[in-house]
Amino acid sequence: MSAEPSALSANASAPSTAPEFGRTAMAILAAMVLLIVALTGILVETTWRGATSSVEVLPSDPGSFARR
Repeated sequence: MSAEPSALSANASAPSTAPEFGRTAMAILAAMVLLIVALTGILVETTWRGATSSVEVLPSDPGSFARR
């Protein structure tokens, strides 16, 4: 009978760590998704420009183009 209580205590401790692992995994996943969305927003915000403002013809040399 001494083997049964030790087996029960080992099995009883395993489920208590499973929900904690699930919460940790969900927190990491949510943080990663939030980071990806934030970095994508920053990338779009810094690189998105209108077509008229991207190329400017210099008045001194009509054949050259300068990027802003």
